[in-house]
Amino acid sequence: MKIVDNQGAREIDRVAQEEYGIPGEILMENAGIRLFDTLVSELRPERDTGMVFIVGGGNNAGDALVMARQAFVQGFRNLSVVRVRNEPRGLAGTWLTVVRKLGIPVFSFTDEYETSIERISGAGIVVDGITGTGLSGPLRGSAAECVAAVASLDIRKRIVAVDAPSGIGDDFQKEYPVLSAALTLTVYPSKSSLFNPAARVHCGRIVAVPIGFPPQAVDAVAGWVLMDSAETRSRITPFSSDVYKNSRGHTALYAGSAGTLGAALLAAEAAGRGGAGLVTLFCDPDVYTAAASQLRSVMARPWQGDVVPDTAKHQSCVIGPGWGIEGRQEAFQKLLASYERGVIDADGLSLLSSTEKPLHGEWVLTPHPGECARLLGCSTEEVIRNPFGAVEKASRKYNSVVLLKGHVSCVWAPDGRVALIDGMNPLMGTGGSGDILCGFIGGLMADAGIDPFDAAATGCCLHQQAGKTAANEGGVFLAEDLLITLSRLTGELRYERA
Repeated sequence: MKIVDNQGAREIDRVAQEEYGIPGEILMENAGIRLFDTLVSELRPERDTGMVFIVGGGNNAGDALVMARQAFVQGFRNLSVVRVRNEPRGLAGTWLTVVRKLGIPVFSFTDEYETSIERISGAGIVVDGITGTGLSGPLRGSAAECVAAVASLDIRKRIVAVDAPSGIGDDFQKEYPVLSAALTLTVYPSKSSLFNPAARVHCGRIVAVPIGFPPQAVDAVAGWVLMDSAETRSRITPFSSDVYKNSRGHTALYAGSAGTLGAALLAAEAAGRGGAGLVTLFCDPDVYTAAASQLRSVMARPWQGDVVPDTAKHQSCVIGPGWGIEGRQEAFQKLLASYERGVIDADGLSLLSSTEKPLHGEWVLTPHPGECARLLGCSTEEVIRNPFGAVEKASRKYNSVVLLKGHVSCVWAPDGRVALIDGMNPLMGTGGSGDILCGFIGGLMADAGIDPFDAAATGCCLHQQAGKTAANEGGVFLAEDLLITLSRLTGELRYERA
């Protein structure tokens, strides 16, 4: 699914109007009608449900006012509008006039504060149309005052945001005022600002609503990709019916040391679940016996870091899970010089950060914000404040695909391709989850036909899907609980049932 920033959204709107001749008032009416119809299908309100539409002065206000009109047309009568700023102008002003003529009461937040708060607090649904994603910087003035007042009512479960919760723009920061919503109805294509990790927690469920933009107008604007089932299917092809273990590829893992063998075992098994026909774990001699006794489908080999194995046998590698960093730099450099394709995670990223040299070949780096900060030589807070900028910088610096992990994950390729993966699953915060992710991506990369960017984006998306399945079926889970579901999800993509 395509997503765009605010500039891209404006360009789509311009192209639709200027090049395809669709009047702005038609686009706004389409938006309001379809947004309200989606609200009804998502929330199933009764006809006597109280609804309040809070509006500012821009296009979001116009969309919300059309929604109010549509609610009236559909038989809802317990309706109110709260106007935050001065009388809206342009199209929004036209729709405010329509709303008044329909008999829907309109209140001024500033001049009729008590009545406005009473209406909002008593409503079953509160539609937030104060500001949209075009906002620059933090909310100010009456908009900030209104957001603060409504937020203090503790009615988030009843708030529906139009396009974006008010306060969220492309440069949103966690300390900015924002009106958190339970449901965000965003005009398709979705806005990248909603998936800024700092903003995402305020959006609730996000539903993209098509309003009739010509497909050519959307396609003409460069955008990012939000990974979903359709995107994963388009990036991973099924195995041919005559495939066997060697033709499915061989993944080598350099992982595991005393006290952290579990990370290596999880990553190794995940590589097989990712589709690799063969998996070999190269681990420290002092943990080799323990590893070999616990592995069945994975081959274990003791390795001291001296002579690099015959890498021609391996189509991909994974370096780092539970490996340690003490005395590893020489071996690490040997592996980088010997392999052309693989995943670097955990301790491998710490070793890479000390080299600060771009990589040659096809590599995926899988840092969390702290590891990304080490790669860039900055603070973790700097990465958190500008995650998209940080992942882009890391990708260019190391000439690699970089997957910045979090409750929203971002995959950035050196050629500028970007994919976001919407997680929002706190139960994924369990030890070993990241080891499974890097091993799984390494297993996908055992297929030489799969691009590293596609492997990272698809692997992360399937990893999140497995986490949601595990949470829904069993509640709190351990990392190893993800493995069977990952196998099923991979099989759905790669095995064509007769």
